[in-house]
Amino acid sequence: MPTYKNPMKSPKIENLTVRQQKILAAIIKEYSESANPVGSKELEERYNLKCSSATIRSEMGELEKGEYIFQPHKSAGRVPTDKGYRFFINQLMHRFELSEKERKLLRDELFKLKREHEQLGRSITNLISQISGQAAFMLMPHEANATGLSKIIGEPELSDSDSTKAVAQLLEHMEDHSTELFKQKNDRAEIYVGGESPLPVPKNLSLVVSKVNLKDGKKGIVGILGPKRMSYAKNLSILEYLSKIISGSAVILLIINL
Repeated sequence: MPTYKNPMKSPKIENLTVRQQKILAAIIKEYSESANPVGSKELEERYNLKCSSATIRSEMGELEKGEYIFQPHKSAGRVPTDKGYRFFINQLMHRFELSEKERKLLRDELFKLKREHEQLGRSITNLISQISGQAAFMLMPHEANATGLSKIIGEPELSDSDSTKAVAQLLEHMEDHSTELFKQKNDRAEIYVGGESPLPVPKNLSLVVSKVNLKDGKKGIVGILGPKRMSYAKNLSILEYLSKIISGSAVILLIINL
């Protein structure tokens, strides 16, 4: 898991107090690790919030009123909403720095693939899936690859057959959705939480995508698909770093000529 910025040191943002920001960040961290609703007692015991469990419950009530979290069942803890995740991503998330070991793995594997271009796309998606622990895909002018369904198939978010089928179909036919991704205006890496996704993704999953600039003005796309509990900071860093390597590497010439 990435290190999270301490919102107690941040100014008040939007309508959340610094305490509420810290509680929201803690809820998202706990939920991302356990996939279980988070209660006030857990937060009091595991985080230095400097307030009582009753105060935490009161603040969680305010966060729920603001639709940053919700209570899936009566007497259960709270779970982040899409709005809560979006606030966290935009305002509280500390950028995750890949370890040198992970950076070296990405660099070495990509340059090794210069001699194995027939399997380039599949190897890159396998590499992304391996490091992120999620499903991954890659769209290039003459190639589309997706892998990693097995990485997320056992997650609680894919416990029902309809969600699993939807994700499997999406990964199998990713090339059919290239238009929706390529028409996105931003060239930088983007995070789509739940229903924000331009693709037909189950609403309890999120998507991280990054465009890759190719020769002659052509573009490609690399992406990661996984539960909303995913490590957004790490996955964003993986795609940004990978995109920079690919965009500046002669290995892309091999893809264009396939």
